[in-house]
Amino acid sequence: MFSLETLQGLPKGAVLEILADCPQSFGTVPEEVVRAGYEMVEAPEKIGPTLRFLVRVPE
Repeated sequence: MFSLETLQGLPKGAVLEILADCPQSFGTVPEEVVRAGYEMVEAPEKIGPTLRFLVRVPE
C-alpha cells in the first residue's frame, strides 16, 4: 500500500490525509493502518464518491 510507504517517511506526530475512491478501502485502509502501527485520527469520512482517512504517526 503506497500510503504505508509514505507514512514511514513522516516524522512522529505527523498526520497524513488519504483519499480513495475504491469502496473496499473503507474497511481495508483502517485495518492496514492499525496493523502497521499507525493511528486513525477519526472515523473514515465519505464525501461523494471519495473516502477520506486521517492517519497519525505515533509519537
